[in-house]
Amino acid sequence: MKKILYSDMNSLGNIVDDFIQNPKFREGMKTSTLFKFWSQVVGKKFEKVSKAEALTCNNGKYILIVACSSAAVTGELSMYKKQLLNKINAYSKPLDIEIFDIHFSHKIWQSEKDSVEQKFVLQEENPYKENLEGFNPDNIELNDEEIAVIRRNIEDNRVLSAAQKERLFNSIVQDIKIQKFLKKDK
Repeated sequence: MKKILYSDMNSLGNIVDDFIQNPKFREGMKTSTLFKFWSQVVGKKFEKVSKAEALTCNNGKYILIVACSSAAVTGELSMYKKQLLNKINAYSKPLDIEIFDIHFSHKIWQSEKDSVEQKFVLQEENPYKENLEGFNPDNIELNDEEIAVIRRNIEDNRVLSAAQKERLFNSIVQDIKIQKFLKKDK
């Protein structure tokens, strides 16, 4: 009979800790967190007609790509680019990201209806360079223990507000689903 050495087994907490330390995961979390602040940067007037879509890096300089609902919105936001850069950098610098430019485009805008049906399209500079065609987060389940470990680790954080904790939880769940999808594809 083969003996099982339980000391050689990793607990789920250790696995999650290792996952969280992954540089690709950390970069994805930073980007996801930054995008969630876009509505606070542009205010009520533009929060429903513009969305932070991508963060690209060229020669160490980050460029934020913003989708706008119309050419008029693109033009108006372009006039405020300098002020928007200052505001977004107030959120990005604590994440060790300094944004040097913002590109606005109405050509990449998708309505909420389109967003639901949209496949994940990731920029080449995105930490997840693998092909995510066919990815649907609703088709990937996390077990109760995984959810409990994530929730427990987030709840231990005393710095974040309840809303920030919930956003972080949702981002981590989304990223773990991406990782599971990518593992399944290999």
